[in-house]
Amino acid sequence: ELCQRTFASKAEARRGEDLAVLLQAGAIRELTYQPKWILCEKPKITYTADFTYLLPTENIYRIVEDVKGVLTRETRVKIAWLKEKYGVEVRLVK
Repeated sequence: ELCQRTFASKAEARRGEDLAVLLQAGAIRELTYQPKWILCEKPKITYTADFTYLLPTENIYRIVEDVKGVLTRETRVKIAWLKEKYGVEVRLVK
């Protein structure tokens, strides 16, 4: 294992390893695991994605990824809320 982490699924572990290779190769920067956003303070509601990283292109921009086999209604609502509140788009990876 390149990233020395435990993941929630085999698919997430594969993607984590792929991103670790890309990080070592310099294709991405600032790889973060399990980034969390607070959607609401009371009651406390959060959204945790699987990964976030920077693509070092001319226009550096942050990618937020979530590895999902099945997209639940709760997850769809939280992703929409995240976009509405913070302008963050989530890239779903199967």
